[in-house]
Amino acid sequence: MKDQIDSIGNSEAMERLLDYWKVRLANAPTLELPTDRPRPAVQSFSSKTQQFNVSLDLTEELKSLSQCEGVSLFSTLVSAFQVLLHRYSGQDDIVIGTLSAEQPSCLEPENANTLVLRTDVSNNPSFRELLIQVREVVLGAYTNQDIAFEKLVETLNPQHDSSRNPLFQVMFIFHDKPQSIPNVDTGTAVCDLTIELSETPHGLIGSVKYATDSFETSTIDRLISHSQTLLNGIVPHPEARLSELPLLTESECQQLLVE
Repeated sequence: MKDQIDSIGNSEAMERLLDYWKVRLANAPTLELPTDRPRPAVQSFSSKTQQFNVSLDLTEELKSLSQCEGVSLFSTLVSAFQVLLHRYSGQDDIVIGTLSAEQPSCLEPENANTLVLRTDVSNNPSFRELLIQVREVVLGAYTNQDIAFEKLVETLNPQHDSSRNPLFQVMFIFHDKPQSIPNVDTGTAVCDLTIELSETPHGLIGSVKYATDSFETSTIDRLISHSQTLLNGIVPHPEARLSELPLLTESECQQLLVE
């Protein structure tokens, strides 16, 4: 009898989880980032990885901003990353993947569960307003994380596309404990882009793993540069509208003015 009751309870809990994600991801769009070459019909998973650092000063400023706004550093970084994707794609409905809160490392993907974060950046909100939304999105995802990603894909049954990862094309991973980003590139990428950041005593260290089917190294270099400019612009002006936040480097702005 107890086994039957437990089974019923587990079934009801699973239904509640599925109902949450069905509503949360209803009609979720495909993120269309500008690429350097046409997307192949079948994803090859070929990739490269580019390393980068965020200075200790900027890291501390981002942590201070997060504390003042009542959000985690993870939420602040996710928000900044989604602004970047919004500005690159021109889309207002941004869907990305991340790892569940209880998983310490993406280096063991077979032991990690994947979550989906969906954010609405329409109507040009301020970064501060976006932070509030992302905090709730992250909280909802963590609260409803006890479902395997494979089960979620099976239930939602998105249209099959051999050139894309199901549900999201970009992943963001953050480690809030000191952890080195590996220098060894496996040469395979499930997503178009995977950004991984790890907090260390010397600031944030990060990597961008990108699909070489779609992106050139120079494009990823620009993306990293734009993300640094964006973070530096967010810190002093969290009240700024998303369209007002800086993206271009000083040299790019000068080039535009001259041309």
